[in-house]
Formats: sequence, structure tokens, C-alpha cells
Amino acid sequence: MAQLSRSTKFTCICFGIYVSYAVFIFLLLPLLMPDPVTLQRSMLAYKTRHLGNLTKYTLETGGEPIRSLLVTFRGSGALKLLDNLSFQPGCYQHYAPLIAYQNRMNAAQRHEQALEEILALYNCDYNKSAPMRSWGMKSSTFQRFYGVQWKNSLIYPKDVCWDAQVMADICKIHPFLNMAVYNLRLEYLSALLDRKDLNVKIMLLIRDPRGTMYSRANSAWCASSPDCQAANLCSDMASDYKTAMSLMRLFPHRFGVARYEDLVSKPEQTMQTIFQFYGLPMKRSKEAIRGVHPRSAHRDVDGWEFPWRHANEPAFDWMYKMKMEDIKAIQSVCKDAMNMWRYRLVQDFEGFLPETFQPLLDNP
Repeated sequence: MAQLSRSTKFTCICFGIYVSYAVFIFLLLPLLMPDPVTLQRSMLAYKTRHLGNLTKYTLETGGEPIRSLLVTFRGSGALKLLDNLSFQPGCYQHYAPLIAYQNRMNAAQRHEQALEEILALYNCDYNKSAPMRSWGMKSSTFQRFYGVQWKNSLIYPKDVCWDAQVMADICKIHPFLNMAVYNLRLEYLSALLDRKDLNVKIMLLIRDPRGTMYSRANSAWCASSPDCQAANLCSDMASDYKTAMSLMRLFPHRFGVARYEDLVSKPEQTMQTIFQFYGLPMKRSKEAIRGVHPRSAHRDVDGWEFPWRHANEPAFDWMYKMKMEDIKAIQSVCKDAMNMWRYRLVQDFEGFLPETFQPLLDNP
């Protein structure tokens, strides 16, 4: 009888282990795993148990969610704020719902259609958002921040994760629905405040256009997009300023403004102000604060995380790294918008010292 060598036996054992693993992962595990909605419902109940009964805020149970909207620009630094919002227990993030419009010009030309899509998403209806889902599947940033797609994609096939009905059912079990819109002017989005049934609160996030343009400099999308021109950025900033001043008078409790630079320089105060404005709870369960969020750099003793504190955020990197001619070019087309939003212009370029220059004036 032929004897097998040690190497052959070892190979057979490894092959057997691999086959057993493959059978378990690809055949048995899918049968044992609950469907995505059931899994998310269980996880959500566990993570929000310290907040009490939230059924009056979920669409699944006939309640009305706490709806919030962040309006900003690409390169504004909003991802840091969205990072904390997406990690907040019970919060479902409609990140960049107008991604399929590609730029602000396209969205403005079809703003009525865009608003219909936004309204549908605030009611967890994905029947009008097939283009968004199609474009979103191509963007890693979109998948990271949108809803629970990043978590689901680690467990379930992509066609299941991005199924409209599955996404709608998961959305409906969340009590807090936030949305972040980059490519539509505030003048169009302000119509949402007139919808009493929506009861949405809107926060406009503004950043120094010099910082915004610097952060966009090495972005691939910036090479061909009209949104990446400083003149267009500042034209939108000026338009948003005029709309914002009106909205703060008309809706003082449902509309607000924040500056990115304040998020960096005063993270605790600004973050608390934003969450309180939105009506979102900030406390997390004691069990949840035992570990540090992987994208966070600090954990406070009360469980609230501030990723800015030790992260060396580049809010003012443009002062040290941007060429003087680029700063001049931006200021030449952004003077009005910068004056409106209270950003100080560089006047003396020859004697300019980043260490002593103060780009922020008083609040707008």
C-alpha cells in the first residue's frame, strides 16, 4: 500500500480546511444570517437602548423622525461633522443624495426634480433615486457615509445592500434622518422649511473660499467640474448669504449657520451647538464608550468624541502652502463673498506672515 509523504498529507489537510471554510462562508453562513433589515433592527435597538422608547420617531411605527439637513460645498470640511453624525446611534445619513446630478449647474436646472427626490428620501422612499444608487455604487466616500451601506457591504452581496426596498426598510427604523447636500443652492433648498409636515432643520456650513479651493486642488473631480472654479464657488456663497440672512429672520429656530474654522478651533462648543440645534442626543451608552471610534482621535470622559482635538486639521493650511498668485486670484473673484461671510482679505502680500495673519473676522 502506497504511503503518502508528509507534504502531501499537509496539502490535503489544508485543502480540506479551505473547502470547509468556503462551504461555511458561502453556503451555510448566508442561511444562518438574518436578513439585513432584521439585523439592523437588532443592532439599532441595542445601540439606542439608553435613549428610551423611540417608536414615535420612526416611520416604520407611524412616527415622525427628527429630520436635519446640512447644506455645504465640496471641500468644505463637512466630512468631519458627518463622521460624528453617522456614528451617532439612531442616525441614518442620506449622504450626497444629488450625486447623480454631478454639479451645481445641473442640479439648479432641475431643482424641482431634485427637491422631489429629497422629499422622497426624507420619507425613506427610494423609488425616485435609482440614479443616486447607481452613481453611489461607484464612490467609496458615498458608500462610507450613506446610511448603513458600509457595514452591510461587509456582510451581504452588493445587490442586496443597494436594493431600494431593503434600503427603505432600514431607513424607516431609524429615528434620526440627516441629509448632506453639496450641489444645490440654499435658495432652492429653503423651500423645505415651508413644509410643516417635514419639520426639517437646516444648517449651512461655510468655509473660507481660499481653504476650500486649496482642499480641492488635488481632487480628481476638480479637473473638469465647473463647481471647482473659484468664481462659481463665491457666486454661490454670496447667493447663500443673502438667502441665509432672510431665513434666520423667518425661521430662527430651524435655520442656522456654522463656519468650518469654528469646528476646528472650537470643536466641543461648535459640535454641541449643532447637535442641540438639530435636536439630536449627544449621550451614548456606557458600553458604547469603552472603545474609541476608529475614525476618531480622542474620547472624552463623558463618551462624546471629538476627532479634531489631536488631528491637526488643515483648516488654515492654505496660508502656509498656497502660492501667493493663487490667493490673489481667488480674492479677486471672491471679495464680495468674503466680506459677507467675514473672512479677512490679504492686503499686504509682500509682508504676509501666516503665523500672525488672522483670516477670521467676527461672526457674520
